[in-house]
Amino acid sequence: MYLYTSQFLRGFQNTKAISLTKQNLKPKISVILPVYNAKDYISETLESVLTQTFTDFEVLIMDDGSTDGTSEILQTFAKKDHRIKLFHQKNKGVVSSYLSLIEKAETDLLARMDADDFCYPERFAKQYEYLQKHPDTVMVSGFCKIFYEKNERAPRNTGFTEDFMNRWFLSMNPPFIHSMAMFRKDAYQMSGGYLKEEYPAEDYGLWVRIKRQGKIINLPGIIGEYRLKGGGVSGKNFKQQIHIRNVINIKNLDDIYAHKEIPEVKEILPELKRSGLTPRENSVIGQLAALTGCYLACKGQGKKARAFFKLALQLDKKRICDALPNILLSFFHISYLVSLDVFLINKTFLLKIRWFLPGTTKYAI
Repeated sequence: MYLYTSQFLRGFQNTKAISLTKQNLKPKISVILPVYNAKDYISETLESVLTQTFTDFEVLIMDDGSTDGTSEILQTFAKKDHRIKLFHQKNKGVVSSYLSLIEKAETDLLARMDADDFCYPERFAKQYEYLQKHPDTVMVSGFCKIFYEKNERAPRNTGFTEDFMNRWFLSMNPPFIHSMAMFRKDAYQMSGGYLKEEYPAEDYGLWVRIKRQGKIINLPGIIGEYRLKGGGVSGKNFKQQIHIRNVINIKNLDDIYAHKEIPEVKEILPELKRSGLTPRENSVIGQLAALTGCYLACKGQGKKARAFFKLALQLDKKRICDALPNILLSFFHISYLVSLDVFLINKTFLLKIRWFLPGTTKYAI
């Protein structure tokens, strides 16, 4: 009896040890990487992922029906590194790839990567450490160098390190590089995830919703390189993307207004100074300030609207012809002068977006 019991206990202990070993083998990050016809870039992209200083991750790759030799490259990498889990499907589009891969993810943290971008060696380490130390943050991205087709690289600010600035900036453009983002899976699920109807601005829609689950920030410093090319998703679907973004712009302003998150101009100015924006980037913020002023004027908040119109003029003096009439109108409760019907107010706001955007949307990421 003693012998049997001892053998049983030893067997139980061994089973427990094996179970713990399996638990320890569970990765901490799932890299979500959709791929379609990327043979010219995918090797460099995968090398940048697989050589991260933080190594405890799985790479989930969806080959979305590639026809250019990409599949063979992916299979070669998968044979060399056990962290790669390769899946195939007939071409269904990038959102379908996201949804399928995220469903297969074993971890609580999802790191996005695109097949033609490049991340620096410490990207995962920095983002993982930050999310561990800041449980109130649900999504973190970072700044990049833009990699143009002629091999020219230039630093680019697409957002801010402060959460409140990113929430506001979502009313103009996505403040994050999608392929450099890392976010919590539970926050992603609670926000509704990627929506096919928001393609090709599905990342933008996700950021607007996920911010309700916690803070959204950019880490300081450059963590990778983003390839900007005319044949990408944004280039091929530019007009459709801008239309969907305009709709999301309104949704975000409605959302942050309802939650009293539209910042005061006195809060914005120090952040703009600290960010060291280029004249063109200041111009984009100027447009956002003017749009915010229009929105607040429609809500009958003339004093706050005037502060934003003045900020718009300060950042982009070319808007003076449009901003001055708005400043005058903001002295009245515009919501009493026009119909209170939300449809008409939104139509007015959309006209403002079309007025401000045409000259700068080609720079949007």
